[in-house]
Amino acid sequence: MPTVNDNKWVEMPLKRLNAVRTFVVALIAIGYASTMSHLGPNQEFLRHLGYDPSWFGIQILFCLSGYLALRSLSRHGSSLRYLMSRIFRNVPLLIAYTFAAVSVIYPVFCAPGESFAQSIPKLSSYFFKTVLFIDPGTQLPGLLDEAKYMCLIQGAIWTFKWGAIAHICMALGWRFGLLKSKHVLLGLALLATAGYIALTFWAVNSGRDQLAPIFLALRLGYAFLAGAALWGWQNKLPKTAHGKITLLAALMGSATIHYFVLPWTPLIEVLGTAFWTYAAVLLIQTPMKFTNWMNNWPNFVLGLYIGNWPVCQLLIKTYPDMHGWPLIYITLGVTTLLAILTHAAISGHINRWAATALRREVTI
Repeated sequence: MPTVNDNKWVEMPLKRLNAVRTFVVALIAIGYASTMSHLGPNQEFLRHLGYDPSWFGIQILFCLSGYLALRSLSRHGSSLRYLMSRIFRNVPLLIAYTFAAVSVIYPVFCAPGESFAQSIPKLSSYFFKTVLFIDPGTQLPGLLDEAKYMCLIQGAIWTFKWGAIAHICMALGWRFGLLKSKHVLLGLALLATAGYIALTFWAVNSGRDQLAPIFLALRLGYAFLAGAALWGWQNKLPKTAHGKITLLAALMGSATIHYFVLPWTPLIEVLGTAFWTYAAVLLIQTPMKFTNWMNNWPNFVLGLYIGNWPVCQLLIKTYPDMHGWPLIYITLGVTTLLAILTHAAISGHINRWAATALRREVTI
């Protein structure tokens, strides 16, 4: 049976990966910041096909995460090494930003009437629920309670819990041989996608939202599995520039026709996500002169993702009349600077150490 190891891309360097992911996270940050202020619009800037750019961006990240997960496992074959690399790359920076939230931001901006010492049990609970992925992105009572937008200080990181579940399932599936088959991967991806489309369509038309956690799991799960299946089957995709452009046009054309002509279904979202993910993968894989400036960017993507929400919230807290593009520009500028600094101080050193340490790991 064909396996995901039968892939010519296994050893190909992904020089433009960090640049592409940076743009995707910037798209998410633009969407968030455009609606964060109570003076802003109800819909995110750059909304298209009826969906917010933040939702497309999150699903693109999950698709790329599934794609990279299979690439990593195909290269070294170790589920343990795979999980440890994800922990080393994500948790230290999450700890740093969460510690800053409870030790610096909370004391400065918390509601009056409660001392910092009295808040220690609540802050400790928030810290551990966040860094252990139990309930990341939850509300921290006493901080930004009067905020007009969700009263959260780390609202963007709710996806970490679902990402952790996806990575654990991927590692277990690989360990027991289930996900080494390209056909099994494709079948699971199609099943999850069909389940998401059918269940969401039924819930929207019946007015029921009791199954919201299941919708969310399927919404991110199908994207992760689709990315993994894309890795396993990409040798079967078009090889020529004409074929690649034709496939991109077919995906966006189908989504556009569905949106403007046909009755709504979640297939619009799936086709839109497929278009943007395939475009991102092509940009990562295809060396072109006009994309050389995207080569070998530092990996400050995680800092940008974690930091954009608290930066935006604190800007609005300090300057309540700020909204629209000025808020977006300043949020992106400050967040990028913080991401670069934290990468230099924390992530870069840990990633280099982890890469060296994990190369010595015994595969299982």
